[in-house]
Amino acid sequence: MTMKIEPQIRPAVYADRDKILPLLHGMGGIDTDDKAKTRFAQLIERSDHYLPVAIYNGELVGYAWVQDYGPHLRSGNRTARLHDLFVHPDYRKLSVGTALFVAIRTWAEQAGIRYLEWQARQTALGFYERLGYRGDPCPQPDYPFFEIEFTQ
Repeated sequence: MTMKIEPQIRPAVYADRDKILPLLHGMGGIDTDDKAKTRFAQLIERSDHYLPVAIYNGELVGYAWVQDYGPHLRSGNRTARLHDLFVHPDYRKLSVGTALFVAIRTWAEQAGIRYLEWQARQTALGFYERLGYRGDPCPQPDYPFFEIEFTQ
């Protein structure tokens, strides 16, 4: 009988900055390693950003990043944006992405966020659909828009 390993999800810490670089490269769009490490160190200290990491069998294999945009000028409702959710390809289909998404959703709900929104690449649509979400078309048709509304 094979025992399933559950990913450990925890907030990112400064010591993760070198280990997260390969994941940032995997996600794409990185300018330089030094600038990315500096931004990472700054963002993990901010209360309006949440960067959980996934540890699987002792290795840092995934991360997510969400930002609280604060209260809307007219309604006062807070919106958070999921910017990134990335799992190393060797660790996909092992519940790592699901665990990261649950951590993001839990953080948003506990922080009093009203709306959690994100856009997804076509390659990630199956993942979000398995979680029960369907994206809506938006001006960037290759990146459907998703939103969760939390009741207050």
